Amino acid sequence: MYIVRVRLFSVVLLMSAAVYVHAQLIGIGAKFDKELMFQATVNAPVLFDKDLPYEVSFGVDYTSGNPLLPSGLQFQSIAMYFLDEGSSKSHLVYAGLTAGYLLDFNSRFSNQFRFTPHLYAEWGFLVFKLGYDYLLPLQKGSPFISVGLGGGFLFRHFKLM
Repeated sequence: MYIVRVRLFSVVLLMSAAVYVHAQLIGIGAKFDKELMFQATVNAPVLFDKDLPYEVSFGVDYTSGNPLLPSGLQFQSIAMYFLDEGSSKSHLVYAGLTAGYLLDFNSRFSNQFRFTPHLYAEWGFLVFKLGYDYLLPLQKGSPFISVGLGGGFLFRHFKLM
C-alpha cells in the first residue's frame, strides 16, 4: 500500500511540476525495456533558442514498475544536438545523452544513477525515442524504445507576437 501511495504522489508531483515550471516538453506513452511500461516525462529547456543546434533541459521521467529492470522516478538532465529539423520545421531528430538519478520503486533494486545515449524523433505530437539505458551500480545496460504523444522542441521556432 505504501508503494502505491508513493507512486501516486510521484505522478501528481510530476504533473504539478509541469504546470509550475511552464514546461514546453511533455510526453506520455509507452517504453519497452525488456517489458512494456507506462512512461510520462516533463522537461524544461534552458536555452530554447531557434538559432542554436543544441539544447540542455532538466526534468523528471516516470516509468511504471518493471520486475526485470530498475524503474521509477528519475530526476534528469538532457544534452541534445539537433540533427534534422526539416525545411518546414515539420519534424525534428536529435542525438542526446540523458544523465539522471533514479528513485527506484522496485524492491529488487536500489536507487541509482543512469546514463542514456539516445536518438529522439518528433513528428507533430508523436514522439519516438531509441536508446540504451546504462545503470551504473549494476554495470550493465539494455536497449529500449519509447513511443508516445507529446514533444514540443519544435515550438522554439514559433512566436506569438
